[in-house]
Amino acid sequence: MPIDTDQLQSLISILGKETLVRVRQSYLEDSEPKLAQLKQAVETNQLASVEQLSHSLKSASANMALSDLAKCFADMEHQAAQSHSDQLMTLYIKAESCYGQSVTALKEFF
Repeated sequence: MPIDTDQLQSLISILGKETLVRVRQSYLEDSEPKLAQLKQAVETNQLASVEQLSHSLKSASANMALSDLAKCFADMEHQAAQSHSDQLMTLYIKAESCYGQSVTALKEFF
């Protein structure tokens, strides 16, 4: 499942639904351009950028209870940190697909 509904329910009880809706909107506004930047970094083999962007997207996704997506970005971050560029495009394609599913699930949740 692309979204951890228990974690989201916990966040709602702590922050309130209105605040979490604003956080979700900020996540969407921030993550879409970063995903595009990540693709460009992968295509141009800029490993430091891949590592930084993957780390940022991993953390933001985990904060929004998108654990599957956070794992995809963690895998990319790890590969870039180890200077293993051969699998990055495959991992990016997986992350991009997971991102679409996760965003859909997140929008449906609210």
